[in-house]
Amino acid sequence: MEHLRDNYQQEINSILLDGFEKELLDAAFINLLTPNPLRLNNFAYALRELTRHLLHRLAPDDDLKACSWFQPDETSKTGITRKHRIKFSIQGGLSDYYVTKKLRIEDVEDISNELVGIINELSSYTHVEDKTFNSDDSSVEATAEACLEATLNLVNKVSEIRTDLAEKMLDDIDSALLDRINSESVVELMEISTHQFIEEVIPEKIHVSNIGSRSLSIDVTGTIESTLMYGSNSDRRKGDGAEIHASFPVASSMEIHFKQPLGSQIDLDSFKVDISSWYE
Repeated sequence: MEHLRDNYQQEINSILLDGFEKELLDAAFINLLTPNPLRLNNFAYALRELTRHLLHRLAPDDDLKACSWFQPDETSKTGITRKHRIKFSIQGGLSDYYVTKKLRIEDVEDISNELVGIINELSSYTHVEDKTFNSDDSSVEATAEACLEATLNLVNKVSEIRTDLAEKMLDDIDSALLDRINSESVVELMEISTHQFIEEVIPEKIHVSNIGSRSLSIDVTGTIESTLMYGSNSDRRKGDGAEIHASFPVASSMEIHFKQPLGSQIDLDSFKVDISSWYE
């Protein structure tokens, strides 16, 4: 059953934090791959606890309750169900209309139902009963794969929506970066030139680091294209100055609020230009 680890561990790890979460997933696979009568019970317990921990991290109570789509469930003491947490993990505070009509993602409900069913099945295996004890290899493999597939579906759906959001926000992000430069000087470039002209900032990689109830956080890396000028205007006209074209890596983080239309309010939290190559 080593192929299950090969097929699932790395992809599921993509949404886990270093340390406890990744170690717990690794422990789940160790239990699965160690032949003993309790391996399915131990695997199911570890994966269920990992899923529980992950959902609580991705969907904190207060943030979840602040969502416009949240409706308390009377069958839950807190009003929050696993299905609520799964939905928030996938779409945060984005409205159902935006997710289905704008992003054209229509299977959040199916993914949620599937994972709830799998978690319930995992819970049934955590109790050592005659029917769950010492399962044969084929039953262990089939059950484990179904559990891992549902968990991976959640991971993929989170990644899919975040990728779609990033792509749809590209123009707004580009404008926000240019607005930042037009309103403030680029300190790093001031260190290495008398004057600077910013030609463009090119976002190249966009990562949605968090989706909350009222906003989402994005990390952007790219390139800033600039002309570095030395001396005054008159110096350069006389040939005593210089102009040099230079490009540098740029990194920024920003918060995009869920205002209509999406992208109309962006807070730029940081903007850094890496000029280390200038000194090499």
